[in-house]
Order: sequence, then structure tokens, then C-alpha cells
Amino acid sequence: MPENHNQYLTTSEFAKTCGVTKHTLFHYDEIGLLKPEYTNSKGYRYYSIPQSYTLDIINVLKKAGSSLQEIKGFMQNQNTPLLLELLKQKLDVLEVERNKIKRMQSLLKGAIEMTEQAQGKADDGPSIEECEEEYFIAIQLQQGDGDKEFAHKLSEHREYCEHHFIDCEFPIWTILGKDRLESGDYYADYIANRLKTPIPGERMIIKPKGRYVIMNHRGSYETMPVTYSIINKYISSKGMAISGSAYSVDLLNYLAEKNPDNYVIQISVEVSDC
Repeated sequence: MPENHNQYLTTSEFAKTCGVTKHTLFHYDEIGLLKPEYTNSKGYRYYSIPQSYTLDIINVLKKAGSSLQEIKGFMQNQNTPLLLELLKQKLDVLEVERNKIKRMQSLLKGAIEMTEQAQGKADDGPSIEECEEEYFIAIQLQQGDGDKEFAHKLSEHREYCEHHFIDCEFPIWTILGKDRLESGDYYADYIANRLKTPIPGERMIIKPKGRYVIMNHRGSYETMPVTYSIINKYISSKGMAISGSAYSVDLLNYLAEKNPDNYVIQISVEVSDC
């Protein structure tokens, strides 16, 4: 043992002083990240006070998101430029994670608000409303796509929005073009999410400002043609014509309700005077 042995701490003392566990110190010793200053003939480990600074570096880099392997590499080649490079990398990673968390918080708040509103929705008939311009991020569906392809496109759409940090609302929308709507083919042309602000790019779709016939459909997706039929008859009875697309949004769907008969889907169809 060194002559100034009073300057050294046992594993228990060092762990307590630095706020870590003995198991952590044993693991760091095993992987060569932080070895004791010396080990006596009986195998007892002893640490020096300056090693607490080394442990502090390890803890800081761990909290910044560095792996133990990354930290070990840094400790073996420790210098100021390397530290700056490592910290900047971790700052970039944390910024990405911060944006992910911020986006998810926004999505969850929107989902809560939409679900709470949907619970109080009555099954009223169609009505006419003046709507403001809205913006959507969308992915196109092809004619003849089945449920399997729809699920694939939905997954692709969500991945795109997440990867590009698109600031959109939670509920899923579908957009049905005027031609399909008039022909009675109610398979959607687009899967979409509403944007809080417009963004550049070909994936953005603008819902025009104007008059819309709006009706809440309660039931499964398969029974939506019944509601579309009611809407079409209502439009004709009011002496109006379909002038644009139909936009439908899931207020309550499979995420909230196990029984499809309890789904609530709001449908809006752009109309004009004949």
C-alpha cells in the first residue's frame, strides 16, 4: 500500500462519496473504463480523490447520451477538440429527441381534445357550414388499392411525418375526390393529417375556404356509403351541387373503440349553388 494511504478510498467509500454503487465501480473496472488506483494483495480496490473527477466526466457524458464504449474511447484519447466534437454530437442527438417529444406532446394533446369532443357529438343530420381554408400533409392512394395497401400507405405516411418532424394534428383524415364522390366510388384518394401551418412540397393539399355540407357518421368504415348517400340527397334537396372533395376525419376510431359500430367519423363535402 502507498505510504500516503490515507489519501485513498475503499470501494465503498469512493462509491458513497461519488454517489454511485459499488456494482457500478466493479463494472467500470471490468471493462477498463475506470480502474482503481491500486489493488492490494488481498484484492481490495482503492481509489484516489482525483479519480472522482474522472468519474464525474463519465457521469456527465452518460447523461448526455454517450455509451460506455464511446466514453472509454474518449478517455483513452482525451483532449479538448475531441470533447467539443463529442458534446456537439450529443447536443444534436438531444435536439432531435426534444423535437420528437415536442411533436408527440402536441399529437397527444390533439388526440385528447378530439376524443373528448367526439364523446359529446350527437348523431345529427347534415348541415351547411362556412369553413376556412385548411392545410393537409397527405399520401396518395391508387385506385384498386385494398385494405392491405391502405395499411401500408398509412404506415408510410406516419413514418414520413415523424422523420420530417411535420407539425400536424393527431386524427387521421381521408380525402375523396369529386369524381369518385359523384360516381359512388367512396374509396379515398388520400390519407392525410391536418397541418397547423402550411408547408412547402407536393405532399401538401389545400382544403379551400367555402361552404361545406357536414355530417357525423356513426359506425364502421364499411357503412360510410350510407352516410354519403344521405349527404348527396341533402345536397340535391338544397339545390346545390358537389363542387370539390369530401374530407372525413376520425373523431372516434379503433384507437378508442373496440366496436366499429361506435366509430364517429365527420364528413365534410364542398358544395356550391347549381
